[in-house]
Amino acid sequence: MKTVIVTTSWDDGHKCDLRLAQLLKRYGLKATFYVSPRNQEFAEQDLLTQLEVKQISADFEIGAHTVTHRRLPTISPEQAEEEISGSKTILETVTGKPVNTFCYPGGAYKAVHTRLVRDAGYKYARTVGRYAFNVNKPFEAATSLHTYNHRSDLWKIARFARYRPMRFLQYLEWDALGQAMFDRVAQMGGVYHIWGHSWEIDRNDDWERLDRVFRHISGRPGVEYRTNGELV
Repeated sequence: MKTVIVTTSWDDGHKCDLRLAQLLKRYGLKATFYVSPRNQEFAEQDLLTQLEVKQISADFEIGAHTVTHRRLPTISPEQAEEEISGSKTILETVTGKPVNTFCYPGGAYKAVHTRLVRDAGYKYARTVGRYAFNVNKPFEAATSLHTYNHRSDLWKIARFARYRPMRFLQYLEWDALGQAMFDRVAQMGGVYHIWGHSWEIDRNDDWERLDRVFRHISGRPGVEYRTNGELV
């Protein structure tokens, strides 16, 4: 009997996560929010407060995303260890819950960083790889879909569309591609993992697209809805 699993994850710890959390709750979807508590890429007022992180943790899993969102290969191993372990400590203090999952900022990492993540006590680490429908490498876990139109993915989209021109054109829009990906996983079995950034959804005015995808994938009999941490 085939197993169909749906998981979602959302990066950075931006204020727009609050709106996203409400949408997820509306559709009964599970999620992991990867929070960088002192993310240097945003102004402080644009980041979730500690109270807001704690509020989100009441309904969803909180994962770590380093302390400041620095790309790990650009800093020393000692600094990387501080970013990886420090974010876990901060978020566990804020939420009062174990933080067992991690996401590499920008998807950038080397072998040393997977070791540091494992040594810090995490059970799972997510990358930004796409078009994957399983979890073969729990410390280098890829995803199915990013809620963003990647023109660099044209060959992957064509392959997923089985080189049918009309489907290819349709799948150039990430919401259509996301629905089709779910349908294929529902038919064949596997893990459907959708991820993104709430600030990116807001910037691109893609809330209606996200709503369509959530409506399509939610409430399906026989589908297991899990957080990232529950994948392992």
